[in-house]
Amino acid sequence: MRTGMATLLLAALLALPAPGLAADGERALSATLGYATYTLSGYNPHGAALGLDYERGFSDALSWRISGGGGIYYRDGLTGSGQLTAGITYLFDVLKYVPYVNVGVGGILIVDIGEDPAVDVSPLAEIGVGLDVLRDRTSSFGVYVRFETLLQETSFFTAGVRSTWRWGFF
Repeated sequence: MRTGMATLLLAALLALPAPGLAADGERALSATLGYATYTLSGYNPHGAALGLDYERGFSDALSWRISGGGGIYYRDGLTGSGQLTAGITYLFDVLKYVPYVNVGVGGILIVDIGEDPAVDVSPLAEIGVGLDVLRDRTSSFGVYVRFETLLQETSFFTAGVRSTWRWGFF
């Protein structure tokens, strides 16, 4: 009985997919598209954002990350935004489904394009979570959610999809 149970347990463990750990020096470039909104002095428009993320691994689970993007919004007038952050991404595990969290610091530029043009620049801290689905060793797609603020009047929220291309893992 115990031999049969041990054999069954060993077979189940061997059947699990092996992790394909990220490598030191692995690089990734992601394009993002999603819903975006920001809050500035009680003004809260809704819109869309496009972005690019670049990551370079420095361990099997950690990567340096630079993220930039822009958005366009409408509520009682047209506004635009641009943001740039630098930080770290942590991959919880690298199997077919890869959950991750990222943190960073940077800034956001908000431009009122309406009748009375105005510009606001704010520093920010970012936290984001996401889930990528690996298609193969070089590409994946997924979903993400990010919140950026510095506990002041300005906050920035995005949620959407991303497509990623990876290289440099050998």
